[in-house]
Amino acid sequence: MKAAVLPQGSRSLEIQELDLPSLLPNQVKIKVKACGICGSDIHLVLHGKMKASYTPCVPGHETSGVVEEVGEQVTKFKKGDRVVVSAGTSCGKCKHCLAGRENLCEEIGVLGFNQRGGFAEYLQIEERYLHNLPDEIPFTEGAILADAVSTPYHAIKYQGEIKPGDTVAIIGCGGLGIHAVAIAKALGAGRIFAVDIDSGSLENAKAYGADELILVEKNMQVGKVLKEKSGGIDLLCDFSGFMPNIENSVRAMNRGGRIVLVGIGRNKLEIPMPFFLIERQIRITGSYGSDRRAIPELIQLYKDKKLSLTKSISGIHKLEDTNEFLHALEEKKGNPIRFIINPEL
Repeated sequence: MKAAVLPQGSRSLEIQELDLPSLLPNQVKIKVKACGICGSDIHLVLHGKMKASYTPCVPGHETSGVVEEVGEQVTKFKKGDRVVVSAGTSCGKCKHCLAGRENLCEEIGVLGFNQRGGFAEYLQIEERYLHNLPDEIPFTEGAILADAVSTPYHAIKYQGEIKPGDTVAIIGCGGLGIHAVAIAKALGAGRIFAVDIDSGSLENAKAYGADELILVEKNMQVGKVLKEKSGGIDLLCDFSGFMPNIENSVRAMNRGGRIVLVGIGRNKLEIPMPFFLIERQIRITGSYGSDRRAIPELIQLYKDKKLSLTKSISGIHKLEDTNEFLHALEEKKGNPIRFIINPEL
């Protein structure tokens, strides 16, 4: 099969012909129809800040396609089924995996980083990672459910425990944060404040339902500005990983407020512990990836017309053009949200 491969030590993908291994009894062979380009792919390919655990490495963790072949022990899928593939990998055997909380597994990984991903004509993966994709959802939009949409969904619904009418702040409106805005809207947020250093990202946030936009300027105290503009935040989700913003945002929180940290930054996280953080019972928690609840629930939101992802697809491109659009995403050419690779083009 044809695949975009990252050679060891290289900062560029190469189109190569790879052999497909024999299909294991619990595996499914998928003909890839769409695979999203994510910021973590940039860290893997262009900068080497993230590493793959196998070679030859085939990135791509936001994948949808059609079942081509099934192993002899596969019971839930058949040839011709439309599917989306979960982005997270796990052991499948520990207490967390068995309870449906795969993102707490000690062997948690990411498709494309821990096993071959979707920048290829075909993908072989265990049946447990698959979800049925209804006909009304295009492959392009189905693919990004795997990470760009399910990761902020987990953060907002399960870690942030959003309630109808909540005042919500989203810090960092890139590929994850922009969908956090859409999800907060779909789940009944009262007012949504979008915070970013890039005006184009804020334009995207407005299109997805943000009520107020805050363009971060040098030395701005984001928490102070949020407090002044909102009167108090019930749920704050950070996708930027920029610790100074997080640290001073504590003072913007209402009683019983929740702060969810998703973005991973370079600086040490030091949260101040003023008395009011204790007295107001403000909770600070992390959120990593998602679990098996997310994609089916997101599909239902889509079917109920509470969530639309049409504006998220910034372009559909050939496998041979993956390097070009990794750079285009990093440089924000055309104010993109998600570029999609279609190996059939």
